[in-house]
Amino acid sequence: MKLTKTCARFLRKHGGTILAVAASVGVVATAIESGRATTKAKHLLEVDEALRKYNEDEQGIVEEPLTKKQIVLICWKAYVPAAILGGGTIACILGSNALNKKQIASLTAAYMALGKTYQTYRAQVRQMVGDQQENAIFETTKSIEMTEKDRTVENAATEKLLCYEPISKRYFHATEAELLTAFYEVNHDFAINGYIALNELYGYLNLDFVPELDDRGWSIDYLGEMWDNYWIDFNYQKQHTDDGLDVYYVTAFQEPIEDYLNFDPYKDYMESKGD
Repeated sequence: MKLTKTCARFLRKHGGTILAVAASVGVVATAIESGRATTKAKHLLEVDEALRKYNEDEQGIVEEPLTKKQIVLICWKAYVPAAILGGGTIACILGSNALNKKQIASLTAAYMALGKTYQTYRAQVRQMVGDQQENAIFETTKSIEMTEKDRTVENAATEKLLCYEPISKRYFHATEAELLTAFYEVNHDFAINGYIALNELYGYLNLDFVPELDDRGWSIDYLGEMWDNYWIDFNYQKQHTDDGLDVYYVTAFQEPIEDYLNFDPYKDYMESKGD
């Protein structure tokens, strides 16, 4: 069962690449096989011509020249391998294109949702304070960001935070930059592949793989159906413990689910109908 899931995950992640490579090989193989088929067809026609000449010279039987239909009937078998390879190549090209379109669509949807949210926010601010005041706020914010940018980036890149991941129940240290990079890489892989395992997040956070959580993660079907978006919202919220420590809890707003590769929104409904 685990091997099957691993194979399915590999095919989903690399399906587009595999089909593209297969299509490239198919184009070359089809060209080679077409050349061989032409040679075979030419030989078959030469044999038929020799037989017709023999009948005319030795038997006195004069036959009409071959029609196009008769030529096809003589030669078609020679082109069967080339036709099969050509059909398979076309199927690989179409399949690769379909997978790439799905990946691009998921990434585009995430960017569009982010842009729409930002524009809606600015429109609401304008309604509250007016266009001129909103522009002034916007420009002031940019200037403040520029003055503090270097200091913020330096702290984010060097200051180690004590973090806690509640699903695997592990403490670890990471800079703010490392956390944000991990969150970005997870969403990047998710947008490209349409799914991501929880253990992939652990890998980007330099945490060990947890076999017991191998079937837990996110899929595009799960986020689209249950959350109506295509972006995993990660958080790292600071909490003060009784021991006086500041701990950053690393969580996702959309919690990872079990058997995420086979998510079915109608499963519970169908099971209840069966009962």
